[in-house]
Amino acid sequence: MSETGLPPYLLGLRDGPEAVLASGSGAFVDAAPPDPPAGTLREIEHRFSDELLDAYAVKVIRRLEEGGHSAYLVGGSVRDLLFGLRPKDFDIVTSALPNEIRRLFRNCRIIGRRFRLAHVYFRDKVLEVATFRAPMPASENGDGELLIRDDNVFGTREQDVMRRDITINALLYDVSRGVILDYVGGVADAEAHVLRMIGDPDIRMQEDPIRMLRVLRLAARLTCRIDRPTWEAVVRHRALILDAAKPRILEDLMRMFLGGAAGPAFDLMLESGVLEVVLPELHAHLVARLAAGDTEELESLRAVLRAADRARQQGREFTSAQRLSLLLAPLLLAPDGDGAKTAPAEQATERMKPIAARLAISRRDGERVRQIILSLPKLLGTGAPRKSRRRGGGGALVRRSYFREALEVFGLYVAATGDGHAEFERWAHRLAEIPAEEQAPPAPARSSRRRRSRRPRRFAGA
Repeated sequence: MSETGLPPYLLGLRDGPEAVLASGSGAFVDAAPPDPPAGTLREIEHRFSDELLDAYAVKVIRRLEEGGHSAYLVGGSVRDLLFGLRPKDFDIVTSALPNEIRRLFRNCRIIGRRFRLAHVYFRDKVLEVATFRAPMPASENGDGELLIRDDNVFGTREQDVMRRDITINALLYDVSRGVILDYVGGVADAEAHVLRMIGDPDIRMQEDPIRMLRVLRLAARLTCRIDRPTWEAVVRHRALILDAAKPRILEDLMRMFLGGAAGPAFDLMLESGVLEVVLPELHAHLVARLAAGDTEELESLRAVLRAADRARQQGREFTSAQRLSLLLAPLLLAPDGDGAKTAPAEQATERMKPIAARLAISRRDGERVRQIILSLPKLLGTGAPRKSRRRGGGGALVRRSYFREALEVFGLYVAATGDGHAEFERWAHRLAEIPAEEQAPPAPARSSRRRRSRRPRRFAGA
């Protein structure tokens, strides 16, 4: 709580991230510098149980070592194991060049232009294998531009670690010896629950602005405090996030839901001013409600995101459209402030256009978001047209392809606010009464891993 008596997320929304910094009450901490200094190797015995490791990843590492190369688990898998979490992906880093990796594995494909790496394919998964990389020479980054556009300079093990972003993401695990290789104090930071950038945070954020979203997402997911210089760099350079590729911004925004920490991440976006950059329309709407003395809408949104987190932690999967709907419902359902009687569907479409353009939301997802959000008042019983009520009590709505997704989103609102229990049960009963062959199949939840595909069609008008 700040000196003003406001929680940091509310202070950030009202007065901006600089006020949060001045209050000293935000998610940042004055952490001690790493000891020993970054660049000094520490080998820490820490054997992880074989049950926690991916058998295919271990197999790939063994074959690389037999081929005369060094190879390690790296990044998120080592980080998650240290935090007592079960990793979803096991990425590998090696001294082998991409073509050498391909010669060792028939089930291998080299991908990427900016960042060439190998994908090793197994029946039910794909493992990423990257070659050690060196920092980009300043002369190759353009005339004073820090944004990295090409990243295929191969290097040593230490160089690869030092070019990574966050200390807890830069740990190597030697499977054969059961040892963590730590050049940056990442193990100590994990133990202290501190999130810290490697090197100068100002430079690192400008090199890849997506790092700002990643910092907030990981801090929320791992319940870490953020090192003050890192936090200050996020606040200072947050406008640069829009310089990153649009699909990458959307991907990292959606990944906040996958870790079951969308609620805390949303608070950090408010505290840091990042929400105003990524979703300025939603930010402006919440600021206007706050100026009018209304915090109920903001608190309802925070409660819904936390309800989604609880569901995700219990194994629930959400589609991209559902995740976007949870964030955007307050904005798309808000009445026009000037008293104009714009049809809700038209209003939602117009408000969705700039968001879809900024984040490269596909036409399919944009339309599904609009359908889900416009269904919410009908499910609650405040927006269903009289004619549909006379014709069978919403039977047509239940058969819509988006109904199941909309009902799940509505269920999260019910769980968060305590309102609409009877309506939710009634709609769920109606869905259950429909023969399975007549129900629209559930939409698949998409993987967090990006896939090479045709460019998606954009939301109408975007």
